This record gives sequence, structure tokens and C-alpha cells, in this order.
Amino acid sequence: MSQDLTRAEAVGGEHTSAGGRLVSVDGRMLPLRSVALRGDAAGGLARIVLEQRFQNPYPDPLRVTYQVPLPPEAAVSGYAFRIGERRVVGEVDRLAAARERFEQALAEGRTAGLLEQDRSSLFTQEIGNIPPGAEVAAELVIDQRLRWLEEGAWEWRFPTVVAPRYPGAEGRVPDAGRVSVDVADGPMAVAASLALTIRDALPTAAPSPHWAEGRVRGQAPESPSHAIATAGAAGAIEVTLADDGRGALDRDLVVRWPAAQPDVAALLDTGRPAEDRAHADAAYGLLTLTPPRPDERRGGLPRDLIVLLDMSGSMTGQPLTQARRVVARLVETLGDPDRLELIAFADRPTRWKARPVPATAAARQDAIAWLNGLEAGGSTEMGSGLAEALRPLRPAAQRQVVLVTDGEIGFESEIVGMVARDLPPGSRLHTVGVGPAVNRTLTGGAARAGRGAEIVVGLDEDPLPTVARLVARLEAPLLTELEVSGSALLDCAPARLPDVCAAAPVLVALRLRPAGGALRIAGRLGGKPWEEQVGVPPVAAGTGNAAVPALYGREAVEDLEMGRAAGETGDLDQRIERLGLAFQIATRLTSWVAVSEEATVDPRQPTRRERIPQALPEGLSAEGLGLRGRSMQRLGSSLVLRMASVAVETVMSAQRPQRLGPRPAVRLSGRIVLRRGRDLIVEITLDQLLEWAPPGVQVVWDDGTRRLATIDAAGTTRHGVIHPGQVIRLALRLATDGPVAPPARIVVGVGAITIDLHAQS
Repeated sequence: MSQDLTRAEAVGGEHTSAGGRLVSVDGRMLPLRSVALRGDAAGGLARIVLEQRFQNPYPDPLRVTYQVPLPPEAAVSGYAFRIGERRVVGEVDRLAAARERFEQALAEGRTAGLLEQDRSSLFTQEIGNIPPGAEVAAELVIDQRLRWLEEGAWEWRFPTVVAPRYPGAEGRVPDAGRVSVDVADGPMAVAASLALTIRDALPTAAPSPHWAEGRVRGQAPESPSHAIATAGAAGAIEVTLADDGRGALDRDLVVRWPAAQPDVAALLDTGRPAEDRAHADAAYGLLTLTPPRPDERRGGLPRDLIVLLDMSGSMTGQPLTQARRVVARLVETLGDPDRLELIAFADRPTRWKARPVPATAAARQDAIAWLNGLEAGGSTEMGSGLAEALRPLRPAAQRQVVLVTDGEIGFESEIVGMVARDLPPGSRLHTVGVGPAVNRTLTGGAARAGRGAEIVVGLDEDPLPTVARLVARLEAPLLTELEVSGSALLDCAPARLPDVCAAAPVLVALRLRPAGGALRIAGRLGGKPWEEQVGVPPVAAGTGNAAVPALYGREAVEDLEMGRAAGETGDLDQRIERLGLAFQIATRLTSWVAVSEEATVDPRQPTRRERIPQALPEGLSAEGLGLRGRSMQRLGSSLVLRMASVAVETVMSAQRPQRLGPRPAVRLSGRIVLRRGRDLIVEITLDQLLEWAPPGVQVVWDDGTRRLATIDAAGTTRHGVIHPGQVIRLALRLATDGPVAPPARIVVGVGAITIDLHAQS
């Protein structure tokens, strides 16, 4: 694909200042029919298969676009689709090459799928040439790390919906069109199902006292988000949704189950790819660190606590209520020696006090009263509030910044880079994500850069255990100044190792020498030196846990992305691309692409395009998200199709003016989908009836350059009457090379028909 067709233009679409728009689904049969999650979880890792079924309800071939939320700590390590009895397995390719293969396949009439990463937690899937009436099932294989909860349980959290993300000023988010979200103005009839097999041995003893006030209260898996059913099977527990799955795609799906906490300081799980893989020259490991509790607590060290509270419009209603409860409980944990700052932000930051104050009982009471008087509204200008929080700490105190937000911004890398650059030495930044669809690219990335913890709490969850987990990280003894070395180690990720709470294991991804050796983990625990030794046995090619190498690749990519956000220079993009190709995982610069071997539709037949909207996240309002108001119009289904890169204006032949209505000219919108050498393919979406019969053409650039071009009949939509909503294709071959810049217009015949081309935002 040529450089003039950018990634943002590939899917395209205008965006609003709210980061999305409301679309009607009344009377529509959406191509997305069902979403199914199935997989296995054990020992802190899960391998999940996400299946999405799309059915074409039209008499024309269909191309669908669907935004897919995924866990940011996971690696997409497999992609395939099934059509009829055929299963088509994908592979990872460079971003531009994958897009070109996808578009070329569609031009040849083959069914193809493409999965591209927009953010670490947001992907876009396109499937083209779904035959009329046919069903395609797309399968994503996801290797995911689980989260350990201090009350003694594993948590599996999987997102199911995307909320609009505030893009800021025009041009602030280069790919704003790609991450803009269509939100359904009405219920979506999409079935959802779950089949999660838990292979951990659940404890048989009575639960600890912490569980009485925690989220996992019994000895069976529980969910704070959905009604679930459990059944035992062959030493495992099967978890399913208790209802029919309708309406389940409007919040994170969360399952928690009790498990015995590791009683050793370090556990190592290893894996090595087969010899034919690009990265089989090394072994890989996931190191679980659980420091022992020291004999003495750190008690007496005063804290400087600053809370940044998101008060933007998306926090209206239940999210703000939940956030207030979290912050109030956090304030109540402070004592007189501590100092407190509260900053609320939306369009601009608002301080509780002009400067930090001692956290006396009176001050804490006043702070909570101030919190209760806040109202949400406005945009999410997070950077200005964050700048005030990242100040040097006073001597003999540890500065802890806690960001409470739903994270719904489109300029996540800007905030993550700010934390990575400006966090004072000895300070930590933690994030509390609040809501049904937290943008974990922001909350996870900021916590990673701040060497702190990321905690997510849903709208219906009890916030007290959430605060207890956070306080455990703020107060409990920590393993700090952590370093991993030894004869077995090649490198580790994250490179900026976090502090380790005594009650919460942390996973570190490792690249190891296949011959094995020793690992040395060192740090300071309660102010005293701490060290642990781990032996690494030899790891043969093709053995061990297959998820371990993929998760190392993902962690290594996230390290590079954080460095890029912080302004580091060098070959970061090339290194990200190499990692994606070597580990066969999706990244910002590598995509999954799958193409059927044989043609499934006639490439000369008109097609349809459909962009699948997202459900309105639970507890959020269209008004609070800025999707409905005096300046926002409700958009019908005819306006859902988003086009980019090329606008086409056609003056049709005078021989058939009655087909075109009273106007002599017809203006159409379209886009360049493929430009390779002298070959050019333009797609045009019709919003009115059209007689389609193009003869030979000239292609014209803005500088006046002209090139003759012939029409490739095999790749061009056949002549005939085209109806509104259908997509037609024009395949051209230039007689000689043209400029690198995109063409400005096309002259059809001897001036009888003119097609003006102009770039769209």
C-alpha cells in the first residue's frame, strides 16, 4: 500500500469532539450475531478464544468493521476465521503489507480478515467479502495474565465494550477517526456466552477473615459483573453465564476464584518456541515474585497523598458516585502525620486547598464534604491536573499519587509519557479505573510508567476491598529497588520493575539462555537488603508453556511504547515491528491477516459495508458522554458508513439524465483502498441511484500532471444500476508512473464524465 494512504484512512471516518457518535439501530439486523468466550485458566495465566459470528443479511457481499476491546496485559497470539466448512488461519505481517494483502484479496473476490491494534486495549477487525446469507466466525487467541487479589483469589477480567474517548483539540490525536466510537441508540440483540475452565485447586479450608469484607466470600468462583453458573468436571470447574447472555456486552466480564497464595518467594514458568520460529534461539520465563513478610513494618513513615479525580462528563452519574466512595475511603485511611492534596479536573484542574495540608480529622472531614459537592461535566484535560501532582516530595516522606478515572481519552500516550518523564524520584503513581468499560490503555500504562498499581472497580462492586488493595500498596512493606540478574538472564520486561507488595505477587517476563543457569532477585525489603536465588533448568525447543513467549513479547513491546511516549529516540518502531513479527503477535505496527485461498464472491458485484456499533456502557448516559445534546444530531443507519481519503464527484453522461434526477452532476464519496505502482483501486459508496458505465479515464494531480489510465474490467464493478448503500469499485492502471501524492480527480472519456478526488478528514 502506498505511503499516501495512511492507517487512519484505512478504516476512516469523521469524528466528533466527544470521540464518538450515536447511531440508530431501530429496525436493523446487525451482522454481529453472537460473541463467545471460551478458555482455560490456571496458575495465573489464561488462554482465551474470543469468537465473533457475523452473518450477512444482504443480497450483496458484505464487509464489516468492528472495534474489539481486549485486555491490555494480554497478547493476541492467534487469528483465524471459519466460513462454511473452511477454516482460514492467519499470520502476522507488517502493518502496511497486511493491509495490502487484505485489500488485494477483496479485489479478487476472496474472503479476508484483518485485525489491527489501535491501542493496547483496542483493536479493529475487518472481514470482507462475506457472501450473501453466509456466516463467518472470527477466532482470536488471547494469552492473558491474571491478577492476584490480596484477599486470596485470582481475577480474570475481560472487556466487552468500548466507550467513546475524548480526542481533545483537532489534530491532537492523529488517528482520532479510527478510535472514534459509534454507540447504539437502543438495545443490541447480540448473544453472549462463556465457557471458562478453571484448573486451579480451590482451597478447602474456611475463607480468611479478609473475605468477609472482600469480593470473594466463598469457596467457588464468583462474578461481581454477571450472573454465572459453575459445575465440576474432571478436576476442574466450568464457569458459564447463568442467563441467555443477552445484554451482557455492556461492561467488563469478571470472574474471581479463591486459590492458595504461593508460599515461596519466587516461582518460574518457562517456555521455548519450536526451532522453526524466529525467536527460538532463546527461552522465556514468567517470574512470580512473592516477597516474605518482614519482621517489622515500615510504620511511622509519613505519606504525601495526592488524589487526582476525573470529573469530566463521562463520569456523570454512577461513575462519579463510585469514584467519590473510593476517594472518601482513601482519605479516611490517613493520619495526622500525613499530608493530603485533592485535585479534581475536567476542562481545567480545581483544587480543594491551595497547598497540601496535614490530614487531621477535621481536614479529612472537610475533604470528604468537598468531594460530595463536586459535579461532573466538561472535557477530560488530564494533563493540567497531572502536572500539578508531579512535584518533588518533602524530605522523609513518600509521595503517592492516585489517579481516579474512567480513562476515556484518545491521547493516552501523551499522559503515559508525561508520567514516565516527570515522576519525581521516590514517588509512585497508582491508578483506580472506575466504570463498566475503563480505558486500560491509559490506566495500565500510567501505572506502569509510575511504578505503581492499577486497580479497576466496576459500578456495582463494593469499593471497600478496592481501597484495601490500594492501601496495602501505600502502607504495607514493599520490595523496592528491585533488580533481576544472573547467568540465565538475557533481559526482562518491564525494564522499569515495579515495587512488590508483600500480599500481591508480581509477574516479570524474562528472556533466558536455553542452557539455563541461575537468577538472582535482589531489592530492599522494609529498608533492609533482600535477595532470592532461583535455578533455571535447560529449556528445549518446543517445550514448556506456549503462552510464556507471547507474553514476554507483549511486555517487551509495551516497554518500547512507553519509551516512545516519553520521547526516547532511536529505532523504537523498527524494534516493535521486529518483535511483532518474531513472536507473531499483534502490535501497533504488525497485524493479523487471514485470506481464503479461493474466491467466494464475484469481485465485479456491488458490495455493502457495515460498521458495527458498540452498546452504551452500563451506567453511562449518552448525554454525559457528549453524544446527545443541542449540538449533536442523532444519526440514522444510512450515515453509519464512514469513508476516508478520497471524495469522488461524478458528472454522468447526458444520454441518461432521467436516472440521475434533475441535477446534471452527482457527487459521491469514496476512498483509495489500494495503490501499488501504477495500479489504483477506488471504492465509492452510493447514497443515491446511479447508472454505472465508466469508459476510459485520465488521472489528474493537483500540480496539473495527467496520466492516461485503463479500466481493469476484472476488478471494476460491472455496468448497471447501483442502488443507495451499495459500494462500487473502480480499478485503474496508469499508462506511466504518476506522482507519489494522491491524485486530485479523474476525467472519464473525453471530458463527458469528471470525477473530482479530494482528501477527507
